[in-house]
Amino acid sequence: MKRPPGQDAPAMPSLLVFTIAVLAFGSPLRRLWLAEEAPGYLPFVVWLGIIALGGWAARRAGGDP
Repeated sequence: MKRPPGQDAPAMPSLLVFTIAVLAFGSPLRRLWLAEEAPGYLPFVVWLGIIALGGWAARRAGGDP
């Protein structure tokens, strides 16, 4: 049986979130939110943002409007 066209499309938001997480935690960009003058809660805000993006991607992949 053939796959319907666009079947792999729901994975794209998840890949986008993964790419953003890799950039945020594995690149020199992390120096921005780990700087000494940055507030102590900023790493948690970054984590919360990644988690929220993951939730959005999961909801979008589930087909909910």
